[in-house]
Amino acid sequence: MRRGTPERYAYAADLWPKNQLWKMQGEPARYAPDAVVQPGSEAEVLAICAAAAERSVPVIPYGAGSGVCGGTVPIRGGVIMDVRRLRNIGQVDPLDMTVTVDAGVIGMHLEETLAERGYTLGHFPSSILCSTVGGWVAARSAGQFSSKYGKIEDMVVGVRVALPSGRIVETHESQPDDLTALYVGSEGTLGTIVSATLRVHPAPETQVFRGFRFRTLDDAVRGIRLLMQSGKEPCLVRLYDPVDTVLHRSKDPATVVKDDSESPSFLHGLLDSALGRGAKKAGIALALGNPSLLNRLANTVAAECLLIVGFEGATAVVDRDAPAAWRLLEDAGGVDGGEGPGRQWLEKRYAVSFKQSALYAAGAFVDTLEVGCTWSRLLPVYHAVRNALAPHALIMAHMSHAYREGCSIYFTFAAHRRDPKALERHYDRVIEDALTAVIREGGSIAHHHGIGLAKRDHMAREHGAGLRLLYAAKDAIDPFGLMNPGKVLPDRAVTQ
Repeated sequence: MRRGTPERYAYAADLWPKNQLWKMQGEPARYAPDAVVQPGSEAEVLAICAAAAERSVPVIPYGAGSGVCGGTVPIRGGVIMDVRRLRNIGQVDPLDMTVTVDAGVIGMHLEETLAERGYTLGHFPSSILCSTVGGWVAARSAGQFSSKYGKIEDMVVGVRVALPSGRIVETHESQPDDLTALYVGSEGTLGTIVSATLRVHPAPETQVFRGFRFRTLDDAVRGIRLLMQSGKEPCLVRLYDPVDTVLHRSKDPATVVKDDSESPSFLHGLLDSALGRGAKKAGIALALGNPSLLNRLANTVAAECLLIVGFEGATAVVDRDAPAAWRLLEDAGGVDGGEGPGRQWLEKRYAVSFKQSALYAAGAFVDTLEVGCTWSRLLPVYHAVRNALAPHALIMAHMSHAYREGCSIYFTFAAHRRDPKALERHYDRVIEDALTAVIREGGSIAHHHGIGLAKRDHMAREHGAGLRLLYAAKDAIDPFGLMNPGKVLPDRAVTQ
């Protein structure tokens, strides 16, 4: 057990941008835990849960701290339970094609171990180097190849969860009443995930990638919808909106789709400055000082969209499906740009930006919002969020995690204010306006980052009376509200 100030401050936050905004106001840890524990076995997890329950102390399960929704912020104090010492990877069952993995295993370690044995989980979130299996399951994570392999909830056969009472519950899909879905996505509010049994697949024999240029976003969306409803199973579908396409091209012009026009270098520079890429404070402030003008400029200049598609698996299947997919996308209006854009993406797929500090140092913020939509609601949600935020923040988006029924929109937005407190108020307004637009147009406020604190108070607006079932589960499993209190579910007084 660790009680020192450095440890408590280190575990006081995940990567939720509001934690950074609080630091900008002189608060390195607005909410700090009372202690941090690092159990090394299931028995130790149970002992901690039992001791905490006896003393009415909150327990907050903690993986690698890469969450972006405030899901581990200890708003009521208590004990942070860091599970990263739980890192056993079992043997693959060759008949059931499953593997049991401890909650603290880092994603890349799992995938590398499976690859050595000739398998893959198929789960490749951009945070794979700094996120855990337990965190994936707790937040309903999605990997970059979810179009083929599904999200994490599609991979989980069962879980072992330490309850607040200090007992273990084990779920499995073969049980008459499989409770797995109750714990997947519960974000530690119903117990601590100790291990998970996951589906695996044979390692792919081959991979192919392709880039396509579309004249309009509407054409591109129609193309990926037709692809996903054609029965083929691409592993990767990633569509950049016009503004994000300009930025994608600016990173490596030699490998992107070519056309007869020139992407304006001044817009590259302006957008790069707005996102803190080598710009000084004055440049960032200037670029983000008038987001409405910047968005209008970007929309005027940027028009085309870049789509990246990939297939992997058995060579015979890929050789059959990929060429057919390329023809389908060309028939939908896409211009084939070869494998360059896909290979560029693959090379940098885990290059999560570490340059955001320049934005915060300049009095700005940058954040993302991932939402889920059916195909019929996709473009209405996209335009509603853009229209809502355009006066207040630079905004762009890409669409990924495509399925037969729809896909996710992943918005990125940035804004500037000179005063840190005003910046936080502005951030809150941007999030409020974005989520309000999503719900109004029939989208879901979360696809794969979870709820945490960031989206908690919008749950009632999306789910309505359905929240009663979640409250009932919480009351039955955690009657004293000790497991990660204040997350996912809004206060009942607010919803009544």
